[in-house]
Amino acid sequence: MKSRYIITVLLLFLGAQTQAQFLKKLKKKAEQAAERTILNRTDEEVSKGTDESIDAISGKGDGSKNNDDGAEPKVTSYENPSKSINTAAKRAFYTADVIVETYDDEKQSSTTSYFDSDELAMKMIWTDQNTGKPAHAFNDSEGYFISYNEHEGRYEKSNLLSLGAMSMMAPTMIISAYKLPMDRFMEVTEEFRDKDLKINAFMLVEFAFIYSPDDFGNGDYEEFTTPCRGSANCTKFNVTAEGYEGSYILFDGEDRLAEIKINMKDNPNFGSGEGYVKFMYEDCEVNLPAAFEKKMLGQDIIEMGLDPSKN
Repeated sequence: MKSRYIITVLLLFLGAQTQAQFLKKLKKKAEQAAERTILNRTDEEVSKGTDESIDAISGKGDGSKNNDDGAEPKVTSYENPSKSINTAAKRAFYTADVIVETYDDEKQSSTTSYFDSDELAMKMIWTDQNTGKPAHAFNDSEGYFISYNEHEGRYEKSNLLSLGAMSMMAPTMIISAYKLPMDRFMEVTEEFRDKDLKINAFMLVEFAFIYSPDDFGNGDYEEFTTPCRGSANCTKFNVTAEGYEGSYILFDGEDRLAEIKINMKDNPNFGSGEGYVKFMYEDCEVNLPAAFEKKMLGQDIIEMGLDPSKN
C-alpha cells in the first residue's frame, strides 16, 4: 500500500483509490468486524456507485468545491437534525471544541478540521490537489458527510461510510498503522454501541477524547517529559516499533492529546509515509447547511445486511 493511501485516505480521507481497490480492502478488513457475506452480496451494486462517493470525500469530485472565485457557496438555510439524537450522551463524550490539523509530507498538503462541541458538528477545509482551489465539507454526529454538489446547486449528505463495518475501516487501520493502543479504542467502541452512538462520526476528532497518557504504558513506547505549548510538563511517547523511528504521540500539560507524528518506513501492511496530526483546543463555531440526503446504489442492500431486523 502506497504512502499516499496511508497518509491521505486513512488520515485525511482525501486522495481516493479506485473502486476496485476500495472494495477489495473493504472486504479484507471487514472480516473481523462483520459477516463477510454482507460485502459479497453488495459487490455488484456498490461498485457502480462507490467512485462518486469516494470522489466527494476525497475532494476530487465536484461535490466539495467552492465557487470559481474561491468563495464558499452561499448558504440560505441551516439544519442539524442529528444534534437532537442522543444529545446528552454525545456531549458527555465530546466535551470540548477542537481544531485538528493534518499534514501529508509527500504531497505537501494539509487539512484543517473545526469541531464545535455545542453544535456537534465539524467543518473540514483543504486545497483540492487537482485544481489548487479551496474545498470544504462537513460532518454531523450521526456520521453524515456533507458536501456541495456543484451540478445540482445544493448541499448533499451521505452516511455510506458510517454503516456497520465501514465505520470501523478507517479508525482501525489508522490505529494499526500509527501504533496507537487498539484496546482503548475497542473499549470506547463498545461504549458507543451500548449508547447507540456512531463511531468515527468526526474521523480523527474522536482520538482527542479517547486517548490519555494512561493508555500508553504497555511497553511499546518510551516515555519522556518535555516542554510544549507553554508547559514544561508535556508527556511524549516515542514509538519503539521497527520502522517507526521519529514517530511519537504527544500530550500537553493538561494530559490532552496534542500531536501524533508518523514516520513510517517499509511497513509490510501499509508501506511508507510521513505526516502529523495536531490537536488544538480552541473555540470553534460550525453551522451545518441544510442538505439533501443522497444514497448510493446498493446502499439499501448494505443497510439490510448490517441490520438483521431489516431482512
